[in-house]
This record gives sequence, structure tokens and C-alpha cells, in this order.
Amino acid sequence: MRRQSDDTASISFTGLYTGEVWRRNSLAPAFLGSGAGPWLYRGFLPVEWLSRSLGGSNLRTILLQRHRTMDHLLERWIREEGATQVLEIASGLSPRGYRFRKCFPGLTYVETDMPGMAERKRRALEHEGALSDGHQVVPLNVFHREGPESMESVVEQCFRPGEPIVVITEGLTSYFTLEDMAPFWARIAALGSRHPGSRYLMETYLVPRQGGFSRAIRLGAEALGRLSASDVTFHFADATEVEEQFRSAGFASVRVHDPADYRERLDLPSNRGDAVVRVVETRSG
Repeated sequence: MRRQSDDTASISFTGLYTGEVWRRNSLAPAFLGSGAGPWLYRGFLPVEWLSRSLGGSNLRTILLQRHRTMDHLLERWIREEGATQVLEIASGLSPRGYRFRKCFPGLTYVETDMPGMAERKRRALEHEGALSDGHQVVPLNVFHREGPESMESVVEQCFRPGEPIVVITEGLTSYFTLEDMAPFWARIAALGSRHPGSRYLMETYLVPRQGGFSRAIRLGAEALGRLSASDVTFHFADATEVEEQFRSAGFASVRVHDPADYRERLDLPSNRGDAVVRVVETRSG
């Protein structure tokens, strides 16, 4: 059954697996692991092996490619352009806020997720003494346009007006249709009116609409969708479609990054053939 478009809770299932991948690759501390993570990781091993054998890549490879590429871009903006405010939406067990705050103590970093996951993350970070006025974890629902869990309310409460914000979503948007996501992207673009020069960073997947490769990828996505009670959706077939979509949402500039371009610099795992994951960088006017 398709999940209601305003319910992101079931994504937490795949978030636990993703958290375990980060932990096993020295990206996350042990306290951001979960009891279910190791079981999910072992349970996925045959699927990951089969995917790698037949398709040349697997979910673990994609997760590491996108995460490290996004980290690289965020670090570059902080060091070279002076970015000081970050909003990570649907952060789950992502270690990014913890790692970046350790490296850049002056950074304002706000992590958000559905109330249950946000509370779990808050308790874990609080136990380690990692939370402060500059690092918060608060509930947010991407489909709420008003009220305390809306993105707009969180931005107003947690960030300095007039200064740019880097908004990040990782592992969120492909669980919803393009029709679900387009209004949300337009709302992120609109943040630029009060926070000029803001950026948005997310991942997407370029999957042809026809052919054997497309069928294989979509079958894998369908299986993942069943596990997470979600509709795993591929929105774009090429980079041109990505650029057109985000410009129509109101962003002033759009750039699509291929992790393959950063493979040697960031020591990324490789695929056999072209990667499907891309990291999208947009800037508000």
C-alpha cells in the first residue's frame, strides 16, 4: 500500500541500514548505531552481492558515493565561502552534523526528522555531550507548511535571518513522487528571499525510462519500496531534466555532480559501468 504523502516515518527502516553502512565505513561513531543495524546489514549481504554481480553496483556503493561527495561539497563551502548555517532535513542517523560540528565548532547545525527519530537522535547526541545552542535536533515534517514542525518555522526559530543556509536532504526525496517533491523544492528556493545565497544539496538518480538496465534498477527499487512501505521513485532520466526541474522551482543556479569525478580525490568505491547516483547543488537568488 502506498504511504500517505505526508508520512515519512517508514523511511526510518532503511535509515537504520544506512546508519550501519556509515558506521562500518568509519563515518559514524558507535553511539549512532542501532540494535537493528547489524542484523539488517547481514541480511542485505546476499542482495548486495547479487546486485554487484549482476548490475556492477549495489546500495552500499551508492550510499558511500553520495555521502562522501556531499560532505566534500559542504566542507568546501565552509572553508572557501564561509558558510555558517546548515539545516539537514530527515537526517536519521547521519553522522554529518556530529562530524562537522567537531571540525567547525562555530557552525550552526540543525538536524531534523520525524518526531520519533528526532528524539532518538537527540538523546544519543545529548548523552555524548554533543548538543549545544549551535547544534540542535528538532522535529520537522517536510509536508507541513505551517506549525512548529514546518520547515519555515524551524528556519525562523533556529537560524539567523539574512544569512545563507545550506539545506541538505539525503535519502529522502526518492521515496516520494515528483509531484510530492516539487512544491517542497519550491519552498526551499523561497528561503532565498530571507536568506540570500542559500544552497540546497540533495542526491538523485539518473535512470533511463526504457531498456534492460532501467528494468533491473526499477525492480530493485520496487523491492526496497516493499521493505520500507514506500514508493521508491526515479524522477529524472538525465541531468538536463534535473536542471529544468530545479530552475522551474525558483533556484537561480543548478549543478549536477557525478561522484565519478571525485573518485580518486575522495577514495570513493567504484562501480562497473556508469553510476546512477548524482549529487544536485542549487543556489537561491
